[in-house]
Amino acid sequence: MIDMDELKPHEEIVEATVTKLVNAVQSEGLLRDPLMIDKESYVVLDGMHRYNALRRMKCHFAPCCLLDYNSPLIKVGAWFRLFFVDNPDLLSDRFLSGSKFTYSKHKRADDKFNYETDTIILTRGGTNYSLIKPHDPLDRAREAIALERRIVEQGQHVRYLSETVAIQQLKSGEGNLVIALPTFSKDQIREMGIKGQLLPHKVTRHVIPSRPLAFNIPLDLLTNQEISREEADKRLSEVLGKRRLERKPAGSMFDGRRYDEELLIFSK
Repeated sequence: MIDMDELKPHEEIVEATVTKLVNAVQSEGLLRDPLMIDKESYVVLDGMHRYNALRRMKCHFAPCCLLDYNSPLIKVGAWFRLFFVDNPDLLSDRFLSGSKFTYSKHKRADDKFNYETDTIILTRGGTNYSLIKPHDPLDRAREAIALERRIVEQGQHVRYLSETVAIQQLKSGEGNLVIALPTFSKDQIREMGIKGQLLPHKVTRHVIPSRPLAFNIPLDLLTNQEISREEADKRLSEVLGKRRLERKPAGSMFDGRRYDEELLIFSK
C-alpha cells in the first residue's frame, strides 16, 4: 500500500473512462487490479485511470506493485493506432498537409511493412509518411494524437495495439492505416512523472516480467484514514494470503484483454 499523495502519474486520462471506473468500483466495493509503480520515484507506470479514480473517491491508499524500473527485464514500447478507412493515402495527405511538421513520403515494396523511428503514418497502400527532421518526442506524440482525433472525428474506430501487432494487422488487411507513436526512454518517463509533465493518453506501453491481477481489494480499506500504512499493508497481505495464485503464460487472455507478459492472478 502506498499513500495516494506520494504517487506521480505520467500520462493524461480519458475522463469518461475514469467516471466509468469509479461507478464500477463503487458498485462492486472493490478495486480489481493494483497500480504498477517505479519503486525509486513512485511514478505510476501503468494504471493512470485507476489512480485518478482512487483520487476521485478520496482514497487514502493505493495497492501497488513496486517495480525495479531500471531492470532490463522491464521493456518500454508504444501504443500504435490502427484504422480501417476509405482511401488511406488520400486521407493521410489531406490531414498531414495541415501539420506543423514537414514530412516526406515514400512507397514501400509490397512485402515490406517495416517502419523507421521517424515514421508517423503507414498505409496498407504501401506508403510511409516520415518526419523530415528529428523532433522532440513529446511534440511528435501530441501531433500523432491530434491526427488520431481528426480521424476519429470523421466517425472512424481506432484500435490501440503494440507496434508488432499493429504492423501484422496492417499487413494482413485487418486495418489499412497505422499512426506510429514514438517510444520514450525510462529516464524520460520518470522525469516527466516527477515534473508533472503529462504525456497524452495511451502513449507508453510497459511490458513487465509478471503482472499481478485480480487483487479485488475492498474499497473501505483504501478509503480508511484511521489506520497507518503499515496496518494497511498488513490487511492487504491478509486479503491476498487467502487467495489461490494462478499463473498464466505470456500471450494469455484475461478479462477480455491479451497480455504480453506472464500473469499472476489472485483467484478466490
